[in-house]
Amino acid sequence: MLILVVSMTLTGSGCVLFLPKETVYLLSAKDRATQREVRQHLGQPSIVTSTKAGEARWTYHIEEFVQGGNSVWDMTGDWWCDDYTLIFNTQGILRHWTHTSQKCG
Repeated sequence: MLILVVSMTLTGSGCVLFLPKETVYLLSAKDRATQREVRQHLGQPSIVTSTKAGEARWTYHIEEFVQGGNSVWDMTGDWWCDDYTLIFNTQGILRHWTHTSQKCG
């Protein structure tokens, strides 16, 4: 049983190494971070709108080149577009966020 618990813990913590830095931050920021704190960590959002309920909706659009291939000589790869949509309540606290990722273009 102890081996199972240890392996599950290591597997779960190892996955964090592959998450984008924005995702890692937002996981810890939900339900506590203010708009000011989010802006300090993620910068200025690409789009700022509001919901019908008057909540602030911020969208971050991030493009990143991901190299493919198996060697340093192989420069193939693709551009990936990540969109983060954040919803802040009327008090300015981050309450919800979503992340989508797809090839650009």
